[in-house]
Amino acid sequence: MMSEQDRKKMQELDAAAEKAGGFVDFVFDKNTHYDYRKIIEYCKEKGIEPQDMTIRELGQFVIPA
Repeated sequence: MMSEQDRKKMQELDAAAEKAGGFVDFVFDKNTHYDYRKIIEYCKEKGIEPQDMTIRELGQFVIPA
C-alpha cells in the first residue's frame, strides 16, 4: 500500500512531467517504463527537477521488462 508521502511524491512527479510536456516514460519509447519513486528520491538528493535529468541519469531508473 502506498503511503501518503509516496502518493504526494507521485503527484509531484506527475505535475513536473505535465509541466515538461508529458510523462517521462513516453518520451523515448512507449514500451519503456521507469521507477518513479526512485526518480523522485534521486532528484530530491541531487536538488534537481525530473525534467532536468539527463538521458543517462534517467536510464538508471528503467524497469526491466
